[in-house]
Amino acid sequence: MLHINSAGGGVTVQAPAKINLTLRVLARRPDGYHALESVVAGVSLYDGLRVEPDGDLRLVCRGMDVPTGADNLVLKAARALRERCGLKAGARLVLEKRIPPGRGLGGGSSDAAAALVALNDLWGCGLGRPALAAVGASVGSDVPLFFGPSMAVMRGRGEEVEPLEARFGWHVVLAWPAYTMPTVDVYGAYDRLGNQGGGGVTATAILEHLAGPARDAASFLVNDLEWAADSIRDGRFDVRACLLEAGAEAVGMTGSGSAYFAVADTEAEARNWADAVEAAGVKTYVAVLHSEGTDRQENPT
Repeated sequence: MLHINSAGGGVTVQAPAKINLTLRVLARRPDGYHALESVVAGVSLYDGLRVEPDGDLRLVCRGMDVPTGADNLVLKAARALRERCGLKAGARLVLEKRIPPGRGLGGGSSDAAAALVALNDLWGCGLGRPALAAVGASVGSDVPLFFGPSMAVMRGRGEEVEPLEARFGWHVVLAWPAYTMPTVDVYGAYDRLGNQGGGGVTATAILEHLAGPARDAASFLVNDLEWAADSIRDGRFDVRACLLEAGAEAVGMTGSGSAYFAVADTEAEARNWADAVEAAGVKTYVAVLHSEGTDRQENPT
């Protein structure tokens, strides 16, 4: 999923957002995590990360207000790679933040993966993608996803990634409210409520409908966490209802929320829905679902 450029003494990586087209919770594991099965796709909304040599290890964030302290996943990834390679090197990491945090779009995990790829290059670590993904798994469950192609089935607690080859022409409206939905709170509600949605639809049933009209996917965009997220929304803005009122038919929640998405057959259709949702005060972004793998360009012109 990552787009990598080396130029001007540093490395730049474009880190995409993701959406969970489906998410089924299979069981609670002995380690406290939940076993999942999810079909995940990258979308064309990117954070940008630039790394350059520096005597220290420091992070600068622009575009959105996110914490840049030691708990930031980018710095956690950098420290984990430095330890894995036995280095004492530093770097200045500049993060251009466009993916809203706390909405289930995977920006933090994607940024961590981008940091591992960029610093592996900058520091000359020589690790391949499987080794980098293993380092990423120690930082966050979703990080390994971003080392593969743009669509995958994710299992376990997120660290087991099965690449998929898929081609589709859908456009997607991403829509997120002002409020975030903490993952720990959503899973806590899920454990109290149990699974109340999705029926007998498997996580992978959507794969048979990727080449068809977007509306045919509506009943397959299952997310077992949506009931739990709704239970703690406390009357705050209903993004799903807003997308449906705008005319969308195939709507899903990504991750543990609070972002939703709607898939459309044409860009014009997607933009009409986005305009209607924006008018209601919700942030939107019209994107395309990826169908390409990791791309690297050296010294681009």
